[in-house]
Amino acid sequence: MRWFGRGDQKPSREDVREQQLRAEQTIEALEKGTIPPYVRDRMALQKSGGQPWTSDLSVNEWLLLRQYGLRPLGLVMGSSVYHIGYSAANYSGTWTSRRIPDLERAMLEGRELALSRMKEEAQLLGAHAVVGVRLDNRFPGFHDHQTEFVAFGTAVVLDGEPVPHEPLLCTVSAVDFVKLTKAGSIPVSVGVGVAAYYQYTTQQDTWRENSWDNQEMLNFTESVYQVRHLAMRNLERQIRDAGGTGALARQTFMKVYEVEVERGENDKRTDHILEFVAIGTIVSSGSFVKPPSIAIGLTLNPRQQRTQIQMSPLGTDE
Repeated sequence: MRWFGRGDQKPSREDVREQQLRAEQTIEALEKGTIPPYVRDRMALQKSGGQPWTSDLSVNEWLLLRQYGLRPLGLVMGSSVYHIGYSAANYSGTWTSRRIPDLERAMLEGRELALSRMKEEAQLLGAHAVVGVRLDNRFPGFHDHQTEFVAFGTAVVLDGEPVPHEPLLCTVSAVDFVKLTKAGSIPVSVGVGVAAYYQYTTQQDTWRENSWDNQEMLNFTESVYQVRHLAMRNLERQIRDAGGTGALARQTFMKVYEVEVERGENDKRTDHILEFVAIGTIVSSGSFVKPPSIAIGLTLNPRQQRTQIQMSPLGTDE
């Protein structure tokens, strides 16, 4: 049975030719480090007001941006389907736990490509910043080498101010972005700290796994500490290189993959690959920063007390 009667109709030659031409132009643009031409055309049309803007802002965020002279330009994104040239067999014969530098580079480079393409879209819109940046990746399985990295965010502009050469990227929300700028902290960029670690399972670990006693897997715990430590050191290095003083963490997560290995006759073990990622907004805060004023409101009920942050519009005194 055919759905809707014409579901099997083949595309015309013109449609196929147009699709092939678009694919060729896209690949050529990606090889040059830019986004596809049709995406640039869409950004130009949106900038000129030829189509409505989109965002992932809440109503409260949108109203607050308007109050402080910030205007959303559109939802921007960047994507990269990255081949990770790694095989578990490269490390499955090792007899010690260790870092996996080539996997770390792939994890970082794929995310950097997605972020740079998102920034280019925001730049074409004439944005001052991209707020609420989210970085996602789709990793079907450790033995599947293709991974898609995607970056999303809302491009915003401060009316009446000159547009910078490159927009700021922030993982913080629109509300928090206003609070930061009002407090004098300058968002610098998005920081991504990654680490990959191969955890070698000893014979003693295997005995503990098969034991009936409650006990800590000390080597496993040590590997978790190691991969977190390495990722945070990488993030701290990015903060220093960007001239920041700290980072506001947006998300941290760890993934663990099992690797079945054989280390001799009747000696089958399960090693693990640990992947830790820390993503946040790098900020620069000097001694000149003036904290927001805090007002305490008391009610007639002594058990109730509420605190609110009072903020005045950007560029004005409280």
